[in-house]
Amino acid sequence: MDKGLGTLYNKLSNLFHPNSATSTASSSAPSSSFAPEANSLSTFFDRIVPSPGEQRRTTPRIVRQISIKTNDMSKRENSIKDKHADLLKSPSPLQNESTTSVPGMDDAEFRRRGKEMIDYIADYLKNISDRRVTPEVEPGYLRPMLPKNAPEKSEKWDDIMKDLERTIMPGITHWQHPRFHAYFPAGNSYPSILGDMLSSGLGIVGFSWAASPACTELETIMLDWIGRMMALPVGFLPFDPKRDNKDSDDEEEEEEEEEELSPESDEESSGDNLHETMSNGHGQKQTRHIGGGVLLGSASECILVAMLAARTKKITSKRLADPLMEDGQILARLVCYTSKLAHSCVEKAGLIAMVRVRQLAVDEHFSLRGKTLEECIRADKEKGLIPFLVSGTVGTTSCCSYDNLEEIGEICQREKLWFHVDGAYAGSAFLCEEHRYIMKGLHYADSFNTNPNKWLLMNFDCSCFWVRDKFALINAMSVDPLYLQHKHAQKAVDYRHWGVALSRRFRSLKLWFTIRSYGIEGLRHYIREHCRLAKVFASLISTDNRFEIVGGVTLGLVCFRLKGSNKLSQKLLLSLNDSGCIHMVPSMVNDIYIVRFAVCAKYANDDDMHVAFRIIQEHADDVLEEYRAQRNSRHSSSNDSLDANAKQNAAITNTEHDTAVSEETGDPEVLPETPVAPTTFSPMKARANTITTMTPHHRVTFEKPVSNLLKDKRSRPMFVRMVSDAKLYYPKRTISQLARQSSLATPRARKRIQSDSGNHATRSSSEKYLSRTVSILETVNSDEGELDDKQ
Repeated sequence: MDKGLGTLYNKLSNLFHPNSATSTASSSAPSSSFAPEANSLSTFFDRIVPSPGEQRRTTPRIVRQISIKTNDMSKRENSIKDKHADLLKSPSPLQNESTTSVPGMDDAEFRRRGKEMIDYIADYLKNISDRRVTPEVEPGYLRPMLPKNAPEKSEKWDDIMKDLERTIMPGITHWQHPRFHAYFPAGNSYPSILGDMLSSGLGIVGFSWAASPACTELETIMLDWIGRMMALPVGFLPFDPKRDNKDSDDEEEEEEEEEELSPESDEESSGDNLHETMSNGHGQKQTRHIGGGVLLGSASECILVAMLAARTKKITSKRLADPLMEDGQILARLVCYTSKLAHSCVEKAGLIAMVRVRQLAVDEHFSLRGKTLEECIRADKEKGLIPFLVSGTVGTTSCCSYDNLEEIGEICQREKLWFHVDGAYAGSAFLCEEHRYIMKGLHYADSFNTNPNKWLLMNFDCSCFWVRDKFALINAMSVDPLYLQHKHAQKAVDYRHWGVALSRRFRSLKLWFTIRSYGIEGLRHYIREHCRLAKVFASLISTDNRFEIVGGVTLGLVCFRLKGSNKLSQKLLLSLNDSGCIHMVPSMVNDIYIVRFAVCAKYANDDDMHVAFRIIQEHADDVLEEYRAQRNSRHSSSNDSLDANAKQNAAITNTEHDTAVSEETGDPEVLPETPVAPTTFSPMKARANTITTMTPHHRVTFEKPVSNLLKDKRSRPMFVRMVSDAKLYYPKRTISQLARQSSLATPRARKRIQSDSGNHATRSSSEKYLSRTVSILETVNSDEGELDDKQ
């Protein structure tokens, strides 16, 4: 064992002491002596871990070794980077194969196809008048034209565009067509299209400031721009105009004063200060500017958000007043108010928010008045209900009428109700000073919305929503998970707290592009031109005494009808939409069936108004001619039946008379014959069968009333039935529901449904829907107000 240790020692000594003399001496030493081994081993360990005195001498050598190794590593890393660069510059055959095999569109093709798409859009808008306004398709037309399953491999772009013209375009309703006069304008312009393209290209989701700061800040600025363009009350604007001209020092002092106020005290006092400011107009200054705005998808979303904010605010106040009352008890008693002519989205918002919606009657000018609202509020309070919101409208969809905002606002202020004003269409007219009288009383409102995608040349979707107290909105909509928080949350605006949706598009880009491209003067000219054209069309309608205009013509909508029964106007609209030359939709105001004519086209002119009037006149001629033919046939049938009845009664009378004469002859004691007075019959109103005629342009049919009013006997496209027949289209009906509604449409069932109209608890949803449908259709098919031949 000692010999083995000696051998190991010699090897270690030779390794660390290359001196030959030392190695020779050490080898000649006896292997049994252990002391020299210990000395050599200590020297060995001293070399590994040097003593403090030797550290200074050995450090330069270690540093040189480390530097050499570091240089080697840097050279090695640089060589690796060069290799990666070479690989990127000249990829391997496998990489070439994988890159070329990936389907899709590369940069070069995108540039080429993008330019082609721009040309396609420009050509479509330029030549849109050559197309039919409405499509001639039936539901389900597209399914047989497309494959059952998605393609496994990529297809050529040229083939996709060919299929677009073959399958998609035949089913498009051309909203930008010069003969499209339905609904309201669908705003569109080249700057807006380009802004939307850029928004899609950026591909951002701006739910918070941190997600994309420019998206949030540009949206706030655009809402401030539009609010000032419309001269909205200062309380709605995101930025306080009173501070715009102040020095920065003053602003910092005011900000410090605002920060001293607690959020709780601000929220509690905001409502009282708001009502005090509204009662005195804009004379009294609020302690803090807490207004703001947000861009949402549509007016329906704006009204829903306003209703949710008002609901939360009312529940909170009631719970503070009575801590023992639960939220469910308060919710079950909440009720909001609107007019019968308000948009259907108010009723849908009530369904979502689970609150009652009262639809109040309008006056002779189709306006909701304060007296009607006050009476309904008083009656509901007596029943134990809790009013919390009133939704007024400026520019109703039916006939562009205006609720009396001043009367309604005073009541809302007194009753402490949230007052929302829907100006989806007419709100854009506030840009023009001559139309700002419509907004009288808007300073009472707690929230307001308008749609630039209707009348400000912005394409869908883009709806502006302003609120006077942004904290009331945020408290109702705020949900703040950890993964959405960021370090600037206390200073920045996060619009995810201002609406239902979390993900948000970069909508403010198209506002910025369009407003800068047209300027305020260009947008004003566009609105004024539409208003002027509407008056031109109204003057043309007034020249024909067969028509009458319903409601006033203040903006770009004209409502008219054929004089006589509602059936005449309904048949006229069906005939017009069937022709495909023009497109309009109906409405019902105070049981009067009207036809809505909206000026929608971007480049509409006087010639378009004259062409539309001539088309309407031609179809009215045919409708009235067919109506007179039907009435004459009905009268002739009635006269024939009267003659037949008279002959039959005369024959019966003669037979009786002959019998009496024969008896008289056989018995001479019978009294002499007395003259018999002729029998008179009251005129009977009889109806003839259906008269159907074909004209070179269209088909007109007057149908005999049948028991099932939900079935349309005329064979015309479903699209025409949907947009022309009032309340007749219900897209989500199953076969069983159709069968049930058909069975309910008998006279006996209609009588039962209408008699049970007050008992809502025992009626199913289909019965409630059918009761509304039957009442409207019976009004449309009524014969009141027959056509006068002198017209």
